[in-house]
Amino acid sequence: VGSYETIYGGDSNRIHNVQLVAHLVDHKVIAPGTTFSFNDTTGERSAAKGFREAPVIINGELQTGLGGGVCQVSTTVFNAAYEAGLPITSRTNHALYISHYPLGRDATVNYPDIDLKFVNDTGHWLLLRTFVGSSSLYAALYGTPVHRRVETETAPLEEVSAPLVERTPDPTLTKGTTVIEDDGEPARRTSVRRRVYSPSGKLLSDATWYSSYRSEPRVLLVGTKPKPKPQ
Repeated sequence: VGSYETIYGGDSNRIHNVQLVAHLVDHKVIAPGTTFSFNDTTGERSAAKGFREAPVIINGELQTGLGGGVCQVSTTVFNAAYEAGLPITSRTNHALYISHYPLGRDATVNYPDIDLKFVNDTGHWLLLRTFVGSSSLYAALYGTPVHRRVETETAPLEEVSAPLVERTPDPTLTKGTTVIEDDGEPARRTSVRRRVYSPSGKLLSDATWYSSYRSEPRVLLVGTKPKPKPQ
């Protein structure tokens, strides 16, 4: 009915988390007229379930936290439901822009408050399957084909504001020396419009998802070490 594939990588802990949560949603059966909830399906992502520490976005900053990599799976499942033309009732973009996800079609989750939800309005049962490779994740929804046609319009990624500049004193650099530690990222935004049509050409739904991404500061190291006196 709908499918999508994303490429993933990172350290071994992140890959472990991607594979673990993919198996938690695998073989999920969705009854006609019911809502799929990512958080309800996986439950809390905890160390007791085998989740490991990996890079994750916390309060708009990239840090290390339990369950990093889970959003790779939620993004892939979101796009499978998107391509199936299913009504998506809950989706949140990441705080920071991630270039390897499809533009404007990323979906972050955080247990229990930020969820991914979509409705099975096909009139038939659906089966969610995930297939995990060494570097890619494939999500597919199986059921009675309804032959919906999905059309997408993606707005360009627009810069909203330049990154702020943070100056950090560095005693290893001489006064008057400035080194760029991080170029930073501007604040950006985009939107995706999806129209879903029946096989006869009737418009079934017309929805737009808006995404706004925070900036990341430009970090400069500023020397504080006195210059050597000339001999």
